[in-house]
Amino acid sequence: MAGTRQTTGLRAGPHVPPERAALGCREVTKTFGAITAVDGVSIGIEDGEWVSIVGPNGAGKTTLLNVLNGFYDPDSTDDPDTGRIFLGGEDVTDAKTHDRARAGLGRTFQGLELYEEEDVIENVMAIRAVREHPGLLSALTYLGPGRQLEAENMRRVEEIIDYLELWEHRHSTVASLPLGIQRRVDLARTLALEPDVVLLDEAMSGLTYDEKYDMFRFLADLNEQEGLTMVMIEHDLEVVTDVSERMIVLHQGSVIARGDPDAVVADPEVRRIYTGVDE
Repeated sequence: MAGTRQTTGLRAGPHVPPERAALGCREVTKTFGAITAVDGVSIGIEDGEWVSIVGPNGAGKTTLLNVLNGFYDPDSTDDPDTGRIFLGGEDVTDAKTHDRARAGLGRTFQGLELYEEEDVIENVMAIRAVREHPGLLSALTYLGPGRQLEAENMRRVEEIIDYLELWEHRHSTVASLPLGIQRRVDLARTLALEPDVVLLDEAMSGLTYDEKYDMFRFLADLNEQEGLTMVMIEHDLEVVTDVSERMIVLHQGSVIARGDPDAVVADPEVRRIYTGVDE
């Protein structure tokens, strides 16, 4: 699925051509009135990569994720080859968010989107229904395919809960759980879609050191053992340097650097943006 890598420096173009990437976009722009949140961004994420998107507050990171998974439409252009989103080699620019989810694009949220008064199993089962659902009649009568699918969905949900070590919380209401467990429930809901690519919007935000360690342990297993492609937004440069294969830096909506994390962090322009001091 991936194309030939481009490795001509920190100001180079996408790592792989967007149309051949596990997830990619070509010259995507998103404006809100007079504000340009994303400005001509092109990226290509290879199958099985763990890529971090970093940048100061207001850089356009979350807006870019919202465009990639269909919450926002990119600005239209006169050029049909620009402003395009690709998933698994397919152009999904016009696909709805739920269609991208069914096609293999998962997403966690910085602001948790959980059903707080429901328990863990109910939260994960609700998202599982986005991926697979029986016909209306069989669902209403709980016969035939509807009943079989319900049993299969429950089996899969229980596997995910076990994988993320949530078994002791399976019948706890989400509102009663600490933040670290809630973020794990959010990840479980994403995994219920059986994604190929996962967008992680500050999945470690607000967590203690031990909670971050647990989350990274699960994410590393998913990346290394299950082969999931990870695209992570994170503010902590030290953290993303340790875990990422590549780093993309956004500033004022544009990509200013990309490549090996150590090289990116050492780049004077990147350091200036983060510290405000010229070196």
